[in-house]
Amino acid sequence: MNEYKNPIKNMWQQANQSIQDGNNVQLPYILATTGGVPSIIPSKIGLLYIDNITSPAKMYISTDTTGIGDWIAIA
Repeated sequence: MNEYKNPIKNMWQQANQSIQDGNNVQLPYILATTGGVPSIIPSKIGLLYIDNITSPAKMYISTDTTGIGDWIAIA
């Protein structure tokens, strides 16, 4: 999970949001409209995709912006 820490921290800093204790931080995310692995190309690195349709719910994070294979399951 540490490999995702720095890109997310940089994203927070770029958005000029407080990162102290993780409070008041809203990460950009997409909610699934259909269940399963994301089928869209991510628009930015560190974007979260939340699939709350599938049971159990799953979450993915984007690692690049070149194709639909740039999503990695994190939960």
